[in-house]
Amino acid sequence: SGVNPVLKELMDRLAPERVAVSLPSTRVDALSPRILEQIRRVRKTGFTLAPEAGTQRLRDVIQKEYREEELLEAARLFADLGWRTLKLYFMIGLPSETEEDVVGIAELAARVAAAARGRLAVTASVSTFCPKPHTPFQWAGQLSLEETRARHALLRRELGRRRIAFRWHDAELSFLEGIFSRGDRRLADVLETAQRGGARFDGWSDRCRMDVWRAALAAHGIDPAVYLRRRPLGETLPWDHLDAGLAKRFLLQDLARAVRGVLTPDCSIERCTYCGACDFEAVRNVDYHPEGAKGGEHRGRGISRWAELAVPSDASDALPAWETRMWRRIRARAAERRPAASLRGGVDAAPLPAALAANEAVAEGPRPGEGNAEEWLGAVPSSLAPGATGPPAVQRIRLRYRKVGPARFIGTRELGTTFLRAARRGRLPVAFSQGHHPLPRFSFGPALPLGVSSDDEYVDLELTAPLDAEEVAARLAAELPDGLEPVAAAEVPRSAPSIESEIESVTYTVDLAALDAPPPPAAVAAAVARFTTAPSVPVTKRGKSGERTVDARRFVRALELAGPDRLVVELGVGREGTLKAGTLVGELLGLAADVSPALRVHKVATRFRAAAEPAAAASA
Repeated sequence: SGVNPVLKELMDRLAPERVAVSLPSTRVDALSPRILEQIRRVRKTGFTLAPEAGTQRLRDVIQKEYREEELLEAARLFADLGWRTLKLYFMIGLPSETEEDVVGIAELAARVAAAARGRLAVTASVSTFCPKPHTPFQWAGQLSLEETRARHALLRRELGRRRIAFRWHDAELSFLEGIFSRGDRRLADVLETAQRGGARFDGWSDRCRMDVWRAALAAHGIDPAVYLRRRPLGETLPWDHLDAGLAKRFLLQDLARAVRGVLTPDCSIERCTYCGACDFEAVRNVDYHPEGAKGGEHRGRGISRWAELAVPSDASDALPAWETRMWRRIRARAAERRPAASLRGGVDAAPLPAALAANEAVAEGPRPGEGNAEEWLGAVPSSLAPGATGPPAVQRIRLRYRKVGPARFIGTRELGTTFLRAARRGRLPVAFSQGHHPLPRFSFGPALPLGVSSDDEYVDLELTAPLDAEEVAARLAAELPDGLEPVAAAEVPRSAPSIESEIESVTYTVDLAALDAPPPPAAVAAAVARFTTAPSVPVTKRGKSGERTVDARRFVRALELAGPDRLVVELGVGREGTLKAGTLVGELLGLAADVSPALRVHKVATRFRAAAEPAAAASA
């Protein structure tokens, strides 16, 4: 593998800037101590390993070569190097899956936690298997919604008994994914109908409207089960006319290997399997060329027909023969299962390519941690200290900025990421916190509700080298996206109180004209008059701990009309927090809960306490 040298060079460049690297879901057999040593140079980012199946039998079926011992060794390695959390990714609904395989997910996760001797908090993350076109399992069936939920319930019970955290992919999202993964051109009309019916952002489980999708399917006379069913091997598939570079005959061969639990040779280290991706002229394997493989006589003409015999393509029923054949051969194959490779220290710990192993003498093996022979035990000691400290902060800049236009839809978490990226592009020497999870030393004022714009926002940035405040603002202005506009900047003492603790009140305008049916001006004026004369005004305040009723008079400093369809409200900020201007006005005017978000709320001013020092008013 070329990952190690690339990762080392990447970390040598990024570590001084406190940029952490994380990997996607990782194959167990692709992991090495060197990779982990490099990643932890800045901080220990989250790690996901993908056993994919809970039993070795099912891993053999889906062609996963690694063994459980490798997974347990990886867990011990994570714990030894200081990681405290680990996510394991599994799939349910794989071909030939049994209840034993599902329970095996919980059992394997528990064994991983035990291997780390309590030093790792293990999470089992589960997704429903969706067969994809141009793969050996393109003929397989997908779990129904009921079957998926039954497996979720079983895993929730089994993992709970073993104190393993459980995360799962929404069953309804997998249901839709399965339909569109193996659908045909008829789904184009379904997609358009669903969109017109209100389907939006369906990748978010809380926004997925299955009623809209079911109605769209029904409107076009389509039964979803047609797309999720198991398909005969001789059936003409909707994607057969598309060339993905893999021959259908090869997919049948690979399917036959899955039936027998036989691994497909890895053409990077073993023989060519004639999958159809290479023509051995313009496209060929760059890692391994068996004798004569480049010649035209090796372009797949001599492929054995054993797979076609093992997997008959003339099946007429809806249940292909390969699935039942697999059941008859599982126990007979168990005795022939290839044992896990023994693990030894040093460069010899992993198998060498077949081309090298065939030689009686090998002049020089790969360097430790690089190439095909990555050691697992006896890893080369690293001089890299986890959580290495960065330079200290020497300056604090308070920036005043506007958040308008499209930027008002940037959420609180994304706002910090946006400023950090802009600071990096602007080459600002940002200071980071110390420890195993360094974070940029940014401190924002109170968060704005999503969709609220502002002319008066503040953020404190700590730097490791002194810069002129106006230069900091100018660099950020050149890199921030549209709608985030620096207005002024000033240096403040590093010991100064936080922005949020020094804010006394905030003033907003609330525009009613954005409503589809704005209330009459007389009704608005009457509501304001009732509020100003009432001794108390109970409103519902929603927070992380739920809903509670508070007296709005304790928070509202001023409320007045600024025109027939505009209100100005000043809200105090204290230990109990504050109110949302849109929520307050919505309750005063009796607007429905789904109407209040349509109010156009804009923050116009922030009032600081007498001792506070906001950013200078000079333009950036």
